[in-house]
Amino acid sequence: MPSYEDLEARAIDTGECTVCGACITACPDSHIKLTENTPRRPKRTVDCVGCHTCYDACYMLRHDLIKDIENSIMGWGRKETIGAYRRIVAARTKDTEIEKTCQDGGIVTTLLLYALDSGVIDGALVVGRDGWAPIACIASTRDEIIRAAGSKYGVVPMLKELRAAVVDRGLSRICVVGSPCHIQSIRYLKHKGLPLASAVKLTVGLFCRENYEYTCLVEKVGAKGLDINRVDKLDVSNEFNIYAGGKKLSLPIVEVKSCVPRHCLVCQDFAAELADIAIGSTGSAEGWSTVIIRTQEGEKVFAGMVKKRLVETKEIEDSVDVREIASRKKEKAKQTEETFTLRKRGLDKKEIAAILGITEERVSHRLDGV
Repeated sequence: MPSYEDLEARAIDTGECTVCGACITACPDSHIKLTENTPRRPKRTVDCVGCHTCYDACYMLRHDLIKDIENSIMGWGRKETIGAYRRIVAARTKDTEIEKTCQDGGIVTTLLLYALDSGVIDGALVVGRDGWAPIACIASTRDEIIRAAGSKYGVVPMLKELRAAVVDRGLSRICVVGSPCHIQSIRYLKHKGLPLASAVKLTVGLFCRENYEYTCLVEKVGAKGLDINRVDKLDVSNEFNIYAGGKKLSLPIVEVKSCVPRHCLVCQDFAAELADIAIGSTGSAEGWSTVIIRTQEGEKVFAGMVKKRLVETKEIEDSVDVREIASRKKEKAKQTEETFTLRKRGLDKKEIAAILGITEERVSHRLDGV
């Protein structure tokens, strides 16, 4: 029977763990802790004998189930490189308070506030921040939701707060807002039947090209003479953009590649394909968000926002930018898997680069993270 040791060997120690926090929240006796931003069990106890709950909670060990989960959730819709969906629109908030704090169109914040006010949810798991360090938070008031607005970069064990949200805060209608890895994980937990996961009623996924280790970003920003605590805003387009003191500093993406966690290199999901609603800036004009409505529940919530005139929308005739990035991410992930396979066969980096038609530097990054 698989155990924590198997989870550690197959996911955590291999670098494939996305640090979603599922194993932490699933452990019935809270033996798994976040240690140096990695889930670890400090010591084996008698409770662990014969228990495989943490191993069963890891979606990264069950890639073959994702398509089955998608079919059971989506039911129908156009299935393309961006996943199954009902419709795609561009949108922006009409709330002036949200406009002051939001990243792009302010749709995530507006959606959460609408869902809270209308009783669709009674709280949300969101990413807050300590300085610019991202932290998992429970938000159940307007102020808490607004404070969590804006993009942060860094690996966040979002789902580790699910137990506290349900057991300590008594929440029963929760929205999870997170990266594609968080959404895949919570969908798997619901599919698996973890009792705590039944409290999740809505999922909002954020477009994600790749994530970055926070401590590495601090070093990169510091090397440019900036204190990250004085930064006003961070975002990623074709460059890594830093806004501070009314100025914008853009770093070539290659300069922050060494900050990308290993698990991001094999991720094929850019547009949060299992979310009820997926949201990002790609494909929309500045100050707007691209909104991909995927499920009936997502449609109901978004239509309610429109009916209340909380957002302004316009049709997107061609989401080519979103599709292109989604396609590139899938191809990169497949190529990375091939890189790992060729290495296991004993090929060196030069040989792998020649076979795949990429540089040795890229091979090094995918194998060693440097």
